[in-house]
Amino acid sequence: MSKQPVTNEFDSTNIFMFLIRWWKHLAIIGFSAAVLAAVFSSPIFITPLYESTVLMFPAKSTSLSRAVFGTNMDFLEYGDVDDAERLLQVLGSTAVRDKVVERFDLFSHYDIDEDARYRNTTLRKIYGSNVSSRRTPYGAVEVRVRDKDPEMAAQMANEISALADTIQNDIRQERALMAYQVARQSYENTLQEINHTRDSLRNIMQKGIYQYNAQAEMLTQQLAIDISRGNTRGVNALEEQLEVIRDYGGSFVAQNEHLQQLSRSLHNTQRVMQEARADLENFVSFKFLIDDAFVAERKVYPVRWIIVFLATFAATFTGIVALMGYEHLHKKGIIS
Repeated sequence: MSKQPVTNEFDSTNIFMFLIRWWKHLAIIGFSAAVLAAVFSSPIFITPLYESTVLMFPAKSTSLSRAVFGTNMDFLEYGDVDDAERLLQVLGSTAVRDKVVERFDLFSHYDIDEDARYRNTTLRKIYGSNVSSRRTPYGAVEVRVRDKDPEMAAQMANEISALADTIQNDIRQERALMAYQVARQSYENTLQEINHTRDSLRNIMQKGIYQYNAQAEMLTQQLAIDISRGNTRGVNALEEQLEVIRDYGGSFVAQNEHLQQLSRSLHNTQRVMQEARADLENFVSFKFLIDDAFVAERKVYPVRWIIVFLATFAATFTGIVALMGYEHLHKKGIIS
C-alpha cells in the first residue's frame, strides 16, 4: 500500500498564487491604511514637536577663592563623573523647573486651565516628557527640549543651561554670606580684644617694662657690677627696677604672647573673610558650554513615514492572514 504525499497547502507556489488572486484586495487594504495613517499622523491630529539641544561639559566643582588664593586646585579643569551627576541633579531640580515655568508661562503655553484640579501634576508630566537631560558616553551633559514652537524649544534649552549656573551660585553665595558674616563678627571681636590687650601692655610699659628678658638680664648684670663696686645708691635703684619687673614682668609676657596669638588669629580671619567675599561677589560658571541650542528647522515627532510604513505593513499582513483564513474555511465548506 503506497503512501500518498502530503500536499502542503501553504507552500511557496500556493502563496504566490494566493497573492495573485487577492492582490487587488490587498492593494486596497494597504493603500487605505497608508492614507489613513498619513491623515491621522498629520498636524491636525498629532501636534508636531521640535527639538533643541544644549551640550556642555561640567566644570570642576571648586571654590573660586581657594583656586585663586594659594591652593593647587585648577579652576579650568573639566569635571569628573561626580560633577556631571551633580550638574544633572541641578538641571532636573524643582528650582530650575519653577523658574522655567515662570519665565515662559508654561501653564498658558501648555493650555492648562487655571481651574484644573491637577494643574501642577499635569504641568510636571508635560514638562517631564518634553525636557530631559543625560550624561553622554564622553562625559558631557546634554539637555533636550521638545516643544510645538521651535523657537520656544531653543529658548527653553538655553534658559535651562543658564539656570544651572544661577541656581548653584545662589546656593553657594547663600553659604558664602553666612561664612562672611561669621568671619566678620569674629574679626571684629578679635580686633576689639587686640585693642584691649594693647592698652594693657601700654599701661605696663608706662611702668618701665619694654623688653622683659633683655631688661631683666641687663639689670641683673648691672646689679652684680654695682654690688662688686659697693655702689649702694646704684644697687638700690636697680633693685627698685627689678622689683617692678618682678611685679609686672609676668603680666607683660602673658599679654605679649596673647597679642601675638590674636594677631595670627586676626590674619587667618582676614583670609577667611577675603575668600568668602570672593565667593560672595563673583558669579562662577559650573560648566563649559560646547553647543548652544538653535531653532530646529524640522520636527522630530511624529515621524510620519514610520507611522505610515508600520500601519501599511500591519494592515496588509492582517489582510493576508484574514484572506488565507477565509480561503481555508471556504475549502472546508464551513463558509460558502
